[in-house]
Amino acid sequence: MKTEFERNLRHTWLVLEIEQLYKEDYQMRMLRTNNIPGILKVHGQGRDEHSVYRYDISGKVSVKARGEKELWNYQELELFMRQFIKVLYTINQYLLNVNCLSLKPEHIYREGEEYFFCYCPGYEGDIREEFHTLTEYFVREMDYQEKEGIYLAYELHKASMEENYNIEQILENILERKEKEMEEKRVDHGQESYELAEDIILDDWAEQQEMTGHVARERQGVLEFLSRRTRRKRRGNWERDGRMLDDEESDSSDGLGDYSKFW
Repeated sequence: MKTEFERNLRHTWLVLEIEQLYKEDYQMRMLRTNNIPGILKVHGQGRDEHSVYRYDISGKVSVKARGEKELWNYQELELFMRQFIKVLYTINQYLLNVNCLSLKPEHIYREGEEYFFCYCPGYEGDIREEFHTLTEYFVREMDYQEKEGIYLAYELHKASMEENYNIEQILENILERKEKEMEEKRVDHGQESYELAEDIILDDWAEQQEMTGHVARERQGVLEFLSRRTRRKRRGNWERDGRMLDDEESDSSDGLGDYSKFW
């Protein structure tokens, strides 16, 4: 498959050339007469003994070009996968051949929050192999500082190596497991988790102050305040005289001083 681009002042086209005779079959009629969600509009024609397909990509950015500017994260990968599954379902509804989808990063485009795929009637690859290759791309291009994104990319890649995998089922299982884990964390930890997070944040902040040259007594003051605050909360003593303490009372009673900005 040969890839070219055509441009003028108002439009840009992606041009795919296939080494086979052009056919005006039912697939082209279906693509021409319907606005299929998630599929780039295409115009096909013959050129010598080749088939040429032109896609209007004006205002859109390819996945490959986007990946060259910024790393992928969990949110972006989840959005892509959800839309990809919808496209697979839509193609089936229109009685099109899913193996005619190109999953090369340079053939997938995004505009706003929507992804668009190239459907090329003259191209019949193997959607399973192409998806596996695409997951390898995501693993390489993920932000390695974000654990959730890396986990999702590796899970997709690992699942794509199974003999008879189902793309839709893979994603549903991963997202369902993630939602269940998040719910379990909320239920199991509750307020104790919140207090532990406070401890960690305060401790990390104090260590950063030491690293930037602040004296150790500032750290000690913060930790002493934290200790008093934690003991008070664990006793359930959040009220005084039958009403919630306001910020001013909390500051004065705890001797928080300048540290109040962290609450």
